Amino acid sequence: MRTARTAAAWRRGFTLIEILAVVAILALAAVFVLPNLSALGERRLHHAAQRLAAELEFARQRAVVTGIPHRVLFDLPNHVYRLEWLGSEEQEPAPAPAEMEYDVSQGSKLPLSAPQRAVVDFSPVPDSFGNFRDFDGGIFVAGLQTSDGWVAEGLPALVFEPDGSTAYTEIVLQEGGGARQTLSVEPLDDAVRFVDTVARQ
Repeated sequence: MRTARTAAAWRRGFTLIEILAVVAILALAAVFVLPNLSALGERRLHHAAQRLAAELEFARQRAVVTGIPHRVLFDLPNHVYRLEWLGSEEQEPAPAPAEMEYDVSQGSKLPLSAPQRAVVDFSPVPDSFGNFRDFDGGIFVAGLQTSDGWVAEGLPALVFEPDGSTAYTEIVLQEGGGARQTLSVEPLDDAVRFVDTVARQ
């Protein structure tokens, strides 16, 4: 049973030793937790880079198999991207020109120009990768290094021709803490390469 003096002391608060013990425990926990949080962000960044590399390789292989140019379109302001191909069944062909009658007895000239072809543009492929996708954990594409220079805004695209060739491009992924991972897409190589390890800006 507590005496009146010990009860009054207990109500006054914590002792200096108790406060120092709590501060020491919190400092010790921070020493172990904070580096792990940084490593967790870098692991998420590396995982996102691996996923993007696999999807770029898939886009190249799909272009070769179908014989149709494909591209990966990056929407940099919204931090999303998707796979597209040139044309689709939904696009209507251009109307055929009306048949013309020629009077060959009068020596009229026949038109030698090529017939008008349907105008097609890139459209999303009909699967989940054809929808806009983003990266988890606040990871985004910071920009692309292309033959025309550094692109950090707008809607740049990486185009794969039917033979699998493309222009050399470096894609820079970044996570919220500032860590970056660079991927290089070689013109004729099937593999997307990791240019460097995770680097902080």
